[in-house]
Amino acid sequence: MERFYELEGLQPKVGLDETLKGMDCYEDSPVYEEVVDEYREIYESVMEMLSPVGVMGFGELPKEIATEKYKAGTPVLYVVTSVGKAISAASTQAFASGDYVRGMLCDAMADAALFSLEQIWQKQLRKVCAEHETGILRRLEAPQDISMESQKVAWEYLHLQERFGIGISSGYMYDPVKTTCQIFILTQDTGIFKAQHDCRNCPNVTCRHRNIPKTELTVTRSNVTEKILLEEGESALDALVRSGFFISAPCGGKGRCGKCRIKILSGDAPISEGDKKSLDKAELAAGYRLACCLFPKDDLEILLDLPDESEFDVVGDILEEQKQEPQKQVMQGGTQTERAWYDVAVDIGTTTVAMELLEGETGRILHTVTFINGQRAYGADVISRIQAFVEGKKEALKNSIRKDLFSGFCRLMQESGVSSASVRRIAVGANTTMVHLLMGYDCDTLGVYPFTPVNIGLIKSTFGELFGSDLCDAEVTVLPGISTYVGGDIVSGLYACGFDETDEVSMLIDLGTNGEMAVGRRGQIYTASTAAGPAFEGGNIEWGTGSIPGAICAVEIGADHTAAVRTIQDREPAGICGTGVVETAAELVRCGLVEPSGLLDEEYFEEGFPLATTKSGENIVFTQKDIREIQLAKAAVRAGIETLLLRYGVEKEQVAHVCVAGGFGFRLDVEKAFAIGMLPEEFRGKIRTVGNSSLSGAARYLMDSRGDDRLDALVGMSTEISLSADPDFQEFYMEYMMFGEE
Repeated sequence: MERFYELEGLQPKVGLDETLKGMDCYEDSPVYEEVVDEYREIYESVMEMLSPVGVMGFGELPKEIATEKYKAGTPVLYVVTSVGKAISAASTQAFASGDYVRGMLCDAMADAALFSLEQIWQKQLRKVCAEHETGILRRLEAPQDISMESQKVAWEYLHLQERFGIGISSGYMYDPVKTTCQIFILTQDTGIFKAQHDCRNCPNVTCRHRNIPKTELTVTRSNVTEKILLEEGESALDALVRSGFFISAPCGGKGRCGKCRIKILSGDAPISEGDKKSLDKAELAAGYRLACCLFPKDDLEILLDLPDESEFDVVGDILEEQKQEPQKQVMQGGTQTERAWYDVAVDIGTTTVAMELLEGETGRILHTVTFINGQRAYGADVISRIQAFVEGKKEALKNSIRKDLFSGFCRLMQESGVSSASVRRIAVGANTTMVHLLMGYDCDTLGVYPFTPVNIGLIKSTFGELFGSDLCDAEVTVLPGISTYVGGDIVSGLYACGFDETDEVSMLIDLGTNGEMAVGRRGQIYTASTAAGPAFEGGNIEWGTGSIPGAICAVEIGADHTAAVRTIQDREPAGICGTGVVETAAELVRCGLVEPSGLLDEEYFEEGFPLATTKSGENIVFTQKDIREIQLAKAAVRAGIETLLLRYGVEKEQVAHVCVAGGFGFRLDVEKAFAIGMLPEEFRGKIRTVGNSSLSGAARYLMDSRGDDRLDALVGMSTEISLSADPDFQEFYMEYMMFGEE
């Protein structure tokens, strides 16, 4: 089989637009008309000067130009093309005579002609590679990918002087200068053909011919493989999220939490500083990297072996008077009666989203769907989401939640058998940041003092306006909030728990990514938000995870200091969720393995206390850092409770009812919460878990003809207490940092 092939049919093309672009000459340039006229005048003569030639030849990489990645002896294919000397001589002569416009035009037209040849020889390249049963793994060009000496190697190997009269200088530059050289690394995989011009390693980022081919990421998860393409400068995490993979990134992709760990199966993935901080030497050697710190320059094959958060265990509406009844549809002859109509209640949480289908006339819950909030990939808390917004991800965040809601709505309709056209109203409870991201409001002022929202009032919209779909013409109402950090989800919870209709002092504590709380009764309510951090959602915990199947949710430590754990759905242990974090801390305190100050026993200080082993044999441990995280979280909650009661002017004994809301609060063993001092002893016997009170409030609103007025009244009677600058809060915070019963 032939090793050398002279290229045939090389007919260069030179266009006006490409030539002008090559000269940075545009319609608003002062010499534009002059350049266009000159181009038309010399076009025919330039085309006659072009003498295109080219050759390709199969060989091996010699040691003098071998690289660390591509060793001597690597099979390669050399390709050289040229448009001849005449055009360069004409350009040189024009410059020498002072005709700079003609000189620049000749040079730009020669470049355009040379680059146009690639479209022709690429076809011949593919044909020749097919004949040799080989593929192309990489294209190398000097000096960015390989040394300039490679041009001399190609010049000698292809006999360019003898074939075409092409010379070479001592600096390895070709004569004529309008000559290009490419070296293609070959592979036995005929399905790979990466022969495109690739400028990613070239420092000249303003080059008019710059081309960055998209990097291919082959992703395997649960024995399913999918290929996705990365844009220039895009991290693996952003590409995975954009392609619909659920990946937890509590730190917002800053390389701090270590949760977006992936395994490299093949390809080059340099170790980043973030990798070094979050992964140990054994993990790095095994190919693990952080997706947020990985910006691939070469194609990669990766394994996603992280817990699948799409199976997140989410609590819905559990208020007793609205408990879900068996699914029942109003049907007649296989179709709904014309009078049947429905409502949908929605809670948009920072971590999860819940939707309920309600029978319109009775408010009876017919069906519920819950799913992960896809924005979790941009950070675990609202601060991370706000930061992502500020960094230019506004549209991605808005589209993410709207896509989630639309998909959830379709799933709700499909699983219930109800026609979307019969849904009349949709009510949404959400914190202020989630509302801003849903509506596309600017979030710039939410994260900086004085924390000013764009809109926290009652919002009326339609299904079509929000989702750009005529699938449903329902009215959409977004429930109002009180402030930036006491949003519509808390107002909805207060509404669901009847704070505006009781004369007894009650307290609402919503435990989740943020700790929001309220105390009061009809006429006067005080609210507050405390930065509990993401520990209650498993964030910032070494083995922390959301409420997914396999998450450790209950812990008991025996006399021999051996842990017995229970996981969600009794699956193989995969991590620790929020309730597991609290239970582990409480058990370690009870057994004397953690001092009241929070210091872990010396035996476990370095490696952590072992809880369980994963299916792959890794030890799930609870570390000293994890203990500090739960200390901070529980101290913030307790200090918030104490400060709010102090400002309201009531003693703990005077509180008649304590409603604990949120998925974490629903599953929380309150005895363990008492054990670590997160809740005061005076609340014993008064606690009522209300689950997703935001969802409950949205459902109740849909059945209440006075809903708008009651919400308006609730907001009016509510006063926010700012804890961040409150001296009593700071004192309480330090006091309740300690562990132990009161």
